[in-house]
Amino acid sequence: MSETREPAREQPPTTLRRQKYLHYSIVLNILARLPVKSLLRFRCVCKSWDSLITSPYFISTHLHVNTVDRGDYIVNMPWYVENSSSPPYSNGPVIAFYCDHDGFDKIFEFEIPSRFPPYQANLVGSCNGLLCLEFQVREKRWQVASLTVIIYLWNPSIRKLKRLPDIEFDCFIPLGFAYHSEKNDYKVVKISYYSRRNLEVEVYTSKSDSWRTLEGLDVSLGPQIEFGYNISLPIPFFGGALHWLVDIIQGKEKHRTEMILSFDVNNETFEELALPDHCFDGAGNGLDGKCISLFRGKLALIRFDTVGEQSFACVWAIKEYGKHKSWNKPLVVREQYHGLYGLTKRGFILLEDESHIFGNGQLEMPKKRKFVLIDPEARCEECFDFQDLSFVATFMESLALLDEANVITY
Repeated sequence: MSETREPAREQPPTTLRRQKYLHYSIVLNILARLPVKSLLRFRCVCKSWDSLITSPYFISTHLHVNTVDRGDYIVNMPWYVENSSSPPYSNGPVIAFYCDHDGFDKIFEFEIPSRFPPYQANLVGSCNGLLCLEFQVREKRWQVASLTVIIYLWNPSIRKLKRLPDIEFDCFIPLGFAYHSEKNDYKVVKISYYSRRNLEVEVYTSKSDSWRTLEGLDVSLGPQIEFGYNISLPIPFFGGALHWLVDIIQGKEKHRTEMILSFDVNNETFEELALPDHCFDGAGNGLDGKCISLFRGKLALIRFDTVGEQSFACVWAIKEYGKHKSWNKPLVVREQYHGLYGLTKRGFILLEDESHIFGNGQLEMPKKRKFVLIDPEARCEECFDFQDLSFVATFMESLALLDEANVITY
């Protein structure tokens, strides 16, 4: 007796879909851990993946997942952006990133967009894979010199940039660049003090793509104020706030009081932070030789001074943010270097070697600038030869700007 078999039953379509397709949450979890270059290619897989990858939710999810992997980089970029293919650039000028790990090895480089104006580029800030750059254009009109500042947000990882609307810069103060976490937005903060008493604050938001003046701010710092400005160091963004070093000048004797002025980018309010006691005793007047930066993940104050032929730098790092007298004892670096270019995430200080070659009694400038990375605790150093060092920044690849309007792809 032959054995008969029942015909195979066809599975319902829902079952087939479950076998062939992964659940949405699994796909999202996998894609969120992929590098940016792969995600840009995967946009071509299907319409649903393209819609997912370009959505604000996925961009913020990818950013959050990859935040732990963000690196600390030396960013090597020409001071003056000349859009040409002449040597040493075969295909045009580039911006290079050197990773701060066991040694500064070049890990990637990107072509500088030809849309950038051919002027000096200054770093306003680096945040979540976005670089905010300003170009100061000085022109003479009717024998009167004028200053025009052109500002760009640039994501080199996805080859996209955004030019901010033009705004007047009569009284120039260092701009601040920050991330508004509550609204998943990016802000550029401009401060003016025309009367040298009250501050006027204007804020650009990336989502609105416009500037607005903050109304109702009661910020009066005294008869006369000065803001510190180190062209190599961006305004620190820490604890959800931007920070400026401020000198308050009072009285006929021009008595100076220093403090840190912070601007909370979420609440858009100002606060004053006290500096370490006696940190500027014996220092010269003015803000030259003083700056604030980030040091080992903390807000830090740096002071430079020279005694005789010996130069040194003192670094105070804040222990508990916002509390008075919550500063660590300063680290002192006694070396014959100058030109602070930044402090890395690991706490190394990048300085420029000031030694030059003398020949026949005349000073000869070296063909290559030499930079030294110093560990202030181990007292060890490592030299680097860069052609045009611009700044030190924390950088990570991201999809920021991918979903925004008025963005240029180059």
